[in-house]
Amino acid sequence: MCSTITGLTYCDLEATTRRNQQIGRNTRSSGGGSFPTQSLAVFAPLIMSGNNSIEYYLSPRRRLDTLFAVHSTFSVLIGAIGFLFPSTASAFFLTENDREFRVARAILRPYCSLVLAQGFIIHRARKINDGEIKRAFVQAYFVCFLLSTMSLINEHVANTGVVSGKLLGVVKILAMIALTAGYGWFTFFQPPSVFSGLGTVRTHYH
Repeated sequence: MCSTITGLTYCDLEATTRRNQQIGRNTRSSGGGSFPTQSLAVFAPLIMSGNNSIEYYLSPRRRLDTLFAVHSTFSVLIGAIGFLFPSTASAFFLTENDREFRVARAILRPYCSLVLAQGFIIHRARKINDGEIKRAFVQAYFVCFLLSTMSLINEHVANTGVVSGKLLGVVKILAMIALTAGYGWFTFFQPPSVFSGLGTVRTHYH
């Protein structure tokens, strides 16, 4: 039996190794230098597999699904952390006393619940085949992230002492801009055919 690794079988790897070893022997017998062909035979399929995976997830019929996957993963993660550990919000927002912290916590937990829930929604939406429904998701998230980005930038520019302008604050804004650009690109520059049948393509794409 041949075990499988990165889409290839060990039999394939062994055959490639034997072939490259023969090439190496022929090279040395003809005066060529020594070359680690056995190592190349083992690692080359792994490198090729990684490149193929990146190309697969960024292919025209997979880009939207990849955006949904990244968005849903971070939404679930951030929503869960914010709900369970509301004090982590201090990395983004500044509070001066205990009362302000309790007010922020009372607002943050319901908000993180929504972020967590929409992460599950967008994850399940990846399996929807109806292109119009997917397009509605994309347009709604474009508006959502555009307005959110504008409001955050406005708060940082106003510098009223509410939001933190440190490293995590900058990362937060950059992430919002990236999501706005991603959903905006699908909203304005992608044809309707891109949104159709992605649920089927996920399991039958070649």
